[in-house]
Amino acid sequence: MSLVHLKTFLEVYRQGAFTRAADTLGLTQPAVTQHIAALETILERQLFHRVSRAVTPTDIAHDLARRIGDHLDLTEEILAEFRARSSHLAGTVHLCGPSDILSDLVAPHLHMLCAERISLQLHPTIGDEIRERLLSGNADFGFSVPLPPDDRIAHAPLGREELMLVATPSLAARIESEDTLSRGLERTPFLSYSIERDLLRQWIEHHQLDIGRAEESVTAPDLRALRGLVAAGLGWSVLPRYLVSEALETGKIKAIEGPNGCLTIGYELFWTKASARTPRILRARDLILEGFAA
Repeated sequence: MSLVHLKTFLEVYRQGAFTRAADTLGLTQPAVTQHIAALETILERQLFHRVSRAVTPTDIAHDLARRIGDHLDLTEEILAEFRARSSHLAGTVHLCGPSDILSDLVAPHLHMLCAERISLQLHPTIGDEIRERLLSGNADFGFSVPLPPDDRIAHAPLGREELMLVATPSLAARIESEDTLSRGLERTPFLSYSIERDLLRQWIEHHQLDIGRAEESVTAPDLRALRGLVAAGLGWSVLPRYLVSEALETGKIKAIEGPNGCLTIGYELFWTKASARTPRILRARDLILEGFAA
């Protein structure tokens, strides 16, 4: 049984189509079909049901993928590590994620990549676009808060940051002068990162507050914009510590403490399992993780 055949099987299983697996592996579709047919002959079992342009795994395929998936991924990474020892790693690596995360959280940890002659291209991307860029091959790595699970995508934690409710000192004093924090927040305009108000909602729910019909004055898809608007006195908002630490130190803004202690949010690095077979990508991943660990 060929390792190549197993690798092809696993990619078809994860991609759900021969054509997408062929593109990922750099093979022709007939070659992928031949690999699967050869494996089915060896196993004497059907692995996929063909449905239009897609495939549906059989129970045997599910079992095989479960048994070999992690082992094959690890084997591919080990082989890539050995190739990297004699490979020329210079080239371009594409990074995607929210612009504020790329600029303020990620950028300080990328110098080691440039030192190894790996050039970088950054692509501001939000939400599900991160996953789409990774799977389409338009990005090598994504940086984000945790994304929905996907068997084709691997991830590793980068760290956690405290979420902080912040305002200018004068607005903070006005909010804290009310008889309850909920009432102070309700009577003061707020600024939100998105229509869903994810960060703000998490902070409010963590502290079990009710802001009633508080007025939203600004919605912006960039946390750096919110940081500037908060400092300009347009309202209060919830932001991660890495974005506001300097403004807190200089007194431009003030943190308002909640009753239930610190709330943190995790950040992760994402890449496709198929891309880890490439020495440059594997080395870049290790350097990024080393940079954050340091």
